[in-house]
Amino acid sequence: MRALFFVHAIFMIIKKIHNNIIFYDEDIDLDVNELINDVVHSKDQNLNIEVINDEMWIKKHFIRKGLMTFLGDKYMTPLFGLTKTRSYAEFYILNFLYKNNFNTCKPIIGWITNENIIIYKASLIVERLKDTVTLSEYIKNNAHHELFASIGQQISLMHRLSVYHGDLNAHNILVKVNEVPLDKYNSSSVDISNIYIIDFDKSLIGISQRLFPRLMRKNLSRLRQSLIKLGFRDHLNKYWKSLLEGYSSM
Repeated sequence: MRALFFVHAIFMIIKKIHNNIIFYDEDIDLDVNELINDVVHSKDQNLNIEVINDEMWIKKHFIRKGLMTFLGDKYMTPLFGLTKTRSYAEFYILNFLYKNNFNTCKPIIGWITNENIIIYKASLIVERLKDTVTLSEYIKNNAHHELFASIGQQISLMHRLSVYHGDLNAHNILVKVNEVPLDKYNSSSVDISNIYIIDFDKSLIGISQRLFPRLMRKNLSRLRQSLIKLGFRDHLNKYWKSLLEGYSSM
């Protein structure tokens, strides 16, 4: 499968207000100034993930994990400017995918706050995907061939859009269940339209043809490792072939 390289006709509006640099898509249908006053200038930046705006949006404040946890929410300003900051990079990829009709969350607005010339903090607001559950939760009682084939198709579509996911695990894949309790959900109705992929932090777009095959395999390997770690090895033995067949079918 070859990646399809698209012209990234994404037009962003960028504003600098005090020590904040704010960015959003030109087609935003919101009162941006009100949004900036209500959300961007909020002093509460302690939560990594917060549901806001009557549970319609999710606010993500970037906080370091792993070996760099001691730095909290502080990031070093990149040499190549705003486009390489964590929140802008993720906003751009989400916006590109959303405008290409890929199943992901719609980005609303993002910003960075410059602490000084060296350190910045990053935040992002996206639309909340209602009536969805994570793959890790869904497959406890609803694993089947159609599900895994649909996941493979959605990953393949992401790769055809020339996007590599930075951490494709079972928590970053969502299944839409349409307000039906999981124990009563008709799992046979799942297809590619029910599968969403989220959280594109540390992801890449427009990758060279030389590097892309290795990165595509890395995405699939990361998802497999995630499912094994969560205790779903039996599911993999039974359904992983369906995922690969779905992936190859696109």
